[in-house]
Amino acid sequence: MPATLTYHHDRADLTFTWNRDSAITIRPGETVPWGAYPERIIFTGLPFTLSALSNACDAWWEGREIHTGHNFAERPWTTHEFSGLVQMRYRGGPVIEAALTEHFQPAPADSKHWRPIVDLAADNRTPNEVTADWLHRRTSGWSTGVLEHLGIHAPQQVPDPARYGDGKHDSVIAWTIRHLPRQVKADSTLGAWHTWLATTARAAWEAPDGLAQWRNAGIATRPVTDWAPWTYQDATADGTRFNFAWFGGNCVYITSPDNPRTATLDDATFLLHPREQATGPLLPWLQEQARQWAANCTTMQTVADILASTPGNRLCHAPWRVELTGPGLSATARYITEEEAYEVARRARDNAAKGEVVSYRSVFRYNDSANGVSNVCVERWNPEENLWRHHSRPWNKHTPTADALVPHPNALPAS
Repeated sequence: MPATLTYHHDRADLTFTWNRDSAITIRPGETVPWGAYPERIIFTGLPFTLSALSNACDAWWEGREIHTGHNFAERPWTTHEFSGLVQMRYRGGPVIEAALTEHFQPAPADSKHWRPIVDLAADNRTPNEVTADWLHRRTSGWSTGVLEHLGIHAPQQVPDPARYGDGKHDSVIAWTIRHLPRQVKADSTLGAWHTWLATTARAAWEAPDGLAQWRNAGIATRPVTDWAPWTYQDATADGTRFNFAWFGGNCVYITSPDNPRTATLDDATFLLHPREQATGPLLPWLQEQARQWAANCTTMQTVADILASTPGNRLCHAPWRVELTGPGLSATARYITEEEAYEVARRARDNAAKGEVVSYRSVFRYNDSANGVSNVCVERWNPEENLWRHHSRPWNKHTPTADALVPHPNALPAS
């Protein structure tokens, strides 16, 4: 048997390499830019064979559950949630269990603190239908459901699996700052959250009814992530093929295996912030955007021209940006219009002045929020100098002035 297995996915133009002892690496071809896809993925319990690798990579690229034939009774599945505070396991029976732990340390196998948290029957699953993919999704959904029970994450009236749990980290940060202000100042935001949650979880574990209030919390999510992407394939009228891919972040990417040149991330950005733009269930909406875009492409355009005309590409080159700085902080967010940039900048100023988390839209960041903002400024791209230049008078939290975030008299014009 070879020491390394290699599989090339022709339509995606991706090469997967695996040497058994590490993650599966992904090498993009010339039609796929670096950064559009993750550099590596891990499949739990996958047999070390070429057919297993190719089947798993095909399923991964198509966003399907990966069946590896894992025997959970012989080799139990485990994971952690809440920054290592809660360990979860599945041993092949009718329930998923959880126990309190410390710093990702394994809980004793026979510990009396293990509690059932999810019944397979409640999700219409049987032990024979359980996969590691589903276990990851279900335990992630359970943790989101627990946050909802604690009043930390706003529940959805009609849960959309692709949106469920979105913004969980931001919700925790915002809730902690509002409810634990003294502890936050003394112990940092995440430290305050972990201390409070550890006390809350321990009380739930020791309650007479155990975890009955949290049992079967949340939904069996389909979280769109690096290990469970959304992809869609289409072609223009002349047969030029395009692939659309989203990994749960702020960017939906588009590539073409028929593109004869090396692509860039700017070329490949199809849409930004799909969760914010969607007007209905997210994944069907996203597929319709891709379908309409492909249908509107003309046969007179080259692949390069088509890629350069994508909506996301236009945003990547937006000429306005808001700069946010503070102790150990430097963040920027781009905008197409002057009005939108100044609106975001002034809202950021107001939030920062109150000591609140500043939320903003960015192109490539997964977490569109910042703590500790003390300076805000609007900048304009100067193509002649190939530089960003201040367009507004900056706002400073410690020395605020009445003319802060007002355009400089000598600033570049809006058009």
